[in-house]
Amino acid sequence: MRNLKRFIVMLCFLIVSVVLVVGCGGGADTEKNKVIKIGQAPYDYEVPFVEITKQIATEQGYKVEVVQGDIGFMFMALVQGDTDIWPGVWLPSIHETYHEKYSDKYELGSAIFSDAPVGWVIPKYVEVDSIADLKGNEELVNGKLIGFEPGSGMMLVSQEIIDGYGLDLELVSGTMASMMAEADYAIKHEEPIVFLGWRPHTMIRKYDVEILADPDGYWELDSEYWGIRQGFNDYAPDMYNYCKNFEMSIDDTEEFLFAYQEEDKEIEALAKDWIEKNRDKIDTWLKG
Repeated sequence: MRNLKRFIVMLCFLIVSVVLVVGCGGGADTEKNKVIKIGQAPYDYEVPFVEITKQIATEQGYKVEVVQGDIGFMFMALVQGDTDIWPGVWLPSIHETYHEKYSDKYELGSAIFSDAPVGWVIPKYVEVDSIADLKGNEELVNGKLIGFEPGSGMMLVSQEIIDGYGLDLELVSGTMASMMAEADYAIKHEEPIVFLGWRPHTMIRKYDVEILADPDGYWELDSEYWGIRQGFNDYAPDMYNYCKNFEMSIDDTEEFLFAYQEEDKEIEALAKDWIEKNRDKIDTWLKG
């Protein structure tokens, strides 16, 4: 009987010890292994911000997952909490429709850059300076506007422009890769083409092109913002502060993209170099 009591006491002691160890260590382990989910739409301009943020979040002790999808998916993912942050909200024009629908269900972070020109891009050898000039002259661009994913903000605005200017243009959907492949071929062979474009993008450095004037003002100079899910401030306050303060100029973004896409430099190395050059600012961003 004495041995049985001793065994029971020892067993209780062991159980309590295990509970204490798990209880004390479990919380720390949970914090250490928090996952931050970064959204990424299929557009080149997001690449630098996603890679830089992956490295910063990893430095801060988080695990990182990148969630990919089109624009509509990205907004829904923020609203539903399937992603934490996404560096791809363009306002006031490109994503105005999405923002009006979901603005009370997610939070805007910092403007990564401001006053970015967007619109329809045309090679300078095509003698058209304005969208209005295409009225009755649609054959100058083969009667087509080459675009990408049909649900994107630029495609929605482009259809409004076609209707508003009364243009007899076919809006051709596809992917970013297919649009740029078609643009590359046409420009190299000096064939007529009009396609969607913006800064920051390597197309501005690589080709002799211009963004068509828009007399009726459908396009505005846009800013690109971080989208942040509700509650992220409590989940990861340091990375929340980062997304409320992060900035990267249009020139820096284009330089990063050109080095990555045209000079075949490693994206991880480019991001690391940018982080080291901007370490003091990043430290301040994280503190809020």
